[in-house]
Amino acid sequence: MKRTAMALILALTLSLGLCVSASAAEYIPDDVTYQNLNGQQLAIKVFTLLPDQDPSSLAEEDFEYDGFLYSHSSTVKEEQTYNEQNLHTETVTITTSTKNLEDILAELKPTIEYDDGVASGTLALDHSTIKTEAAGYKNSSYTVTATKNYTGLDRNDSSYIDKTVVKNGRTLSLSNVTWSVESTALVGDELVPATYTAVATYSGTAYSSVATGYITTADYTGTVTASGISSIKYTVTYLGTPIVVEEEPSMVLPIAGLIVLTAAGALLLIALLTRKNTTVYESTGKGNEYDKCGRLLLRTRNPELRIDRLKNVPEGVIAIEVDEKAARKLFGKKINLRYFDQTFDHTVGTVNGPYWFKVDVGTAPAEENADHEEAAQ
Repeated sequence: MKRTAMALILALTLSLGLCVSASAAEYIPDDVTYQNLNGQQLAIKVFTLLPDQDPSSLAEEDFEYDGFLYSHSSTVKEEQTYNEQNLHTETVTITTSTKNLEDILAELKPTIEYDDGVASGTLALDHSTIKTEAAGYKNSSYTVTATKNYTGLDRNDSSYIDKTVVKNGRTLSLSNVTWSVESTALVGDELVPATYTAVATYSGTAYSSVATGYITTADYTGTVTASGISSIKYTVTYLGTPIVVEEEPSMVLPIAGLIVLTAAGALLLIALLTRKNTTVYESTGKGNEYDKCGRLLLRTRNPELRIDRLKNVPEGVIAIEVDEKAARKLFGKKINLRYFDQTFDHTVGTVNGPYWFKVDVGTAPAEENADHEEAAQ
């Protein structure tokens, strides 16, 4: 009698424990299948992970389902690869001291190799994209000169020479005069200069803005190839063995035992009726990785879930896990999800174990977020 009463109390304790505890799944399976293959009862769960995600938590501890105890048998890894070709343009910049095209082309290679760690290929110079402009400017001075010839002068007198001349709008000053005899005359027995010519040189300083150098940009275009691993598919297989239930010999319980059993049964019934049977997860944004937000009670008569009543209200894409027993009763029915002033409907499909579906609920209203933050504090 004591043994039976203790067993019932233990069962009650475990049932109540289910109401307040649940393991948070790191990854949501893409597919779950239970089947008998060649006389072996199998449970097969398929996951898709990103290459940098850790698969160590995919294999679960032994679990029971539909009269079988399942133990991990194998995990098969299958890499999902990609190989893509795309047209790519890379802009190259060079500096030169001149804007002469020949000098610029001497600095630009006909082709370049491109590799950014993801895609690689050979790119060719597109001559039509070559553009050159000054890198900057500086002020520079230079000397401007001019010459003026004077002829038929009766003497080599500088007063005949202009002190300034104008060239291209600039006034130049006299800097040098060179005299020469133009003609001679016989005076007595001697030839003496009769006329002179003069070549006068004028100079001045001019200023201009000159380029300090030149910057040239040019595009290289070509086909680049990207290849690698986009995701990894893991097929986790569990082998099931039938659970054998040993029947205990019936025995007549005294009144005290009946009272204990009645009380335990009543508590168990209350626990089962109010047990939360639905788990809500929020996407982390990393493939099929989700964080657990909490559990809710989903009734089969008026199936409604108030997502906004969770302590940790999720946003964006959420995953809903409905316990199998409740899901089977809801087959073909619509589940109404309420998220603040929004509502979403989902019709329950084929149930094969715990029932999963996803919904994008968007973003919580700003005032609601503030209220939840204050409540958390």
